[in-house]
Amino acid sequence: MTTMRRALPIALLLLAACAASGPLRKPNEREWSLLMADYQWIQTLRAAQKPPPETSTRKQQIEARLDQHRKVQPTLDVFIGKLTEYHQRTGDARAPAILAREKIFIGDEYVNFLSRYDTGIARYREALAIDPGNEEATKKIAEAESRRFVSMTAFASVKPGMREGQVQSALGMPREDWIKQVVQKSRVYAVWIYPRSDGGASAVYFDNGIVYHTNWNAAAPARPKP
Repeated sequence: MTTMRRALPIALLLLAACAASGPLRKPNEREWSLLMADYQWIQTLRAAQKPPPETSTRKQQIEARLDQHRKVQPTLDVFIGKLTEYHQRTGDARAPAILAREKIFIGDEYVNFLSRYDTGIARYREALAIDPGNEEATKKIAEAESRRFVSMTAFASVKPGMREGQVQSALGMPREDWIKQVVQKSRVYAVWIYPRSDGGASAVYFDNGIVYHTNWNAAAPARPKP
């Protein structure tokens, strides 16, 4: 009995030591510095990706961008998992800003390069859910909403003879699956389709990258449900 009584304090000390050596439950600079070193490496990987040549077609630009994402994504996924666990465990108020920043970055990619505004807006809203006071996410939502549909005024500014880059400046980039392209005897014919707020669609037609025709009513508006 005496031996057990002597052993009990020792066991308690060992348990306390194990608990102290476990993951910290409060924000701490050691873990945060390690996480930020990982994040800096991700930024370095992104910066090292070479942009596609300016002469690349819209489809080639998208393919290059997606390939860049595939190279960085495994490292990013590991980092996000570690940062999320750290935030849930410690409640460090610095973590949500980084998590929201990544949601905004992904949203920007969907909006600016893939023209998938619905998905981009969803990522911005996720950023707001993580960091409710994030003014950048709020601003991005408003901007993306204003660009989802082509306006008649903007479409009317596109004229025959304009190049693809000029059309992108006037109307934005179409989604990759709304670009149709046919090659005939060394000539590349393409059509870019833009959705309208009434459910219809407009189209710009290219011959070797030069506009030769536009059609505001390329697709009829959606019929109202009975």
